[in-house]
Amino acid sequence: MSNRRGRLFGGATHILAALLILVLIVPAARGGQASDRERPPLQLVRARKGDTPQTLARRYLKAASKGWMIAEYNGKDAFSEGEAVVIPGGDFRPGGLSPGGIQVVPVVAYGDIGDTNAKTNRASRISRSAFHEQIRCLSDTGFIAVSPDRLVEFMAFTAQLPRRSVLITADTESQTFYEDAAPILKAFGMKATVFIAPGRVGEKGTMTWDQIRALSKEGFTIGCRGSYGRSLTRRKRGQSFKENFSWIESELQQGKKKVEAELGEPCRFLAYPEGRSDNLIAAMAANLGFAAAFNRSPGGTPFYADRFAIHRNIVDRRTDLDRFSDLLATTIVVDLK
Repeated sequence: MSNRRGRLFGGATHILAALLILVLIVPAARGGQASDRERPPLQLVRARKGDTPQTLARRYLKAASKGWMIAEYNGKDAFSEGEAVVIPGGDFRPGGLSPGGIQVVPVVAYGDIGDTNAKTNRASRISRSAFHEQIRCLSDTGFIAVSPDRLVEFMAFTAQLPRRSVLITADTESQTFYEDAAPILKAFGMKATVFIAPGRVGEKGTMTWDQIRALSKEGFTIGCRGSYGRSLTRRKRGQSFKENFSWIESELQQGKKKVEAELGEPCRFLAYPEGRSDNLIAAMAANLGFAAAFNRSPGGTPFYADRFAIHRNIVDRRTDLDRFSDLLATTIVVDLK
């Protein structure tokens, strides 16, 4: 009797296993054509000759840019012909939580980028060659540049990011960003968020709105630093609290509206001028419709960070490659005693 029960149980197990294989493999056998609604959480497929995470992501997830998900889930970035590969149909590590710790996203903040001269020899400006070296370092070490929209989704626990994600930002409307920095970023397949002071656009040495629109169309995110990039935390002598409040509100609101009018799309992100803010300014930014705001203070961004006080690590001409690498920590190790 026990043998018969064992045979029945074993048969049921094989049937369940077969059904599971059908659920996982049949959509894959159709070339990954299932819609997002029909696609199972996981697909088990066999790699074809020459397959990479990117080609598999293009075939089954409809986006080569999602190749990092396949590489991370399988723990490898190269596959041999006929090898079994698991295709994750959705996020499998929301919030960046893992046994290794909590994921943080480093955000780097540049000022002006381009070759210096006697009139612009500021510490905040770095040379074109130094910038090229740093972006190449990011590329060589496997970092993927993400947008602030994706960062906010990650912080809301609604999206997963690559383990080695970085957000590149620049507080500038300088012509040198368009001429020197943007081509370097594009050459390495990366984009940045550019926080401009729209009231200064069109002045000598700055980008034109046509150039800023071109960057936006190429995938760069355009945010603002208020209207003119003036400090919001220093009250003018003799100015009342009410007058100061109205001025800050106008500076933020007019900067946001100008970017939106010129680009024809929402301006969702703010960099506090000079990297400084307080609770009142942060509350005003949220009330005016910004999705997030960035300061200038060291540290990474875990999912639970304050969206209106996101840390950014300053990169300037004093930042060598060793120091730059130190700014790119991606994990908070948690002691689980």
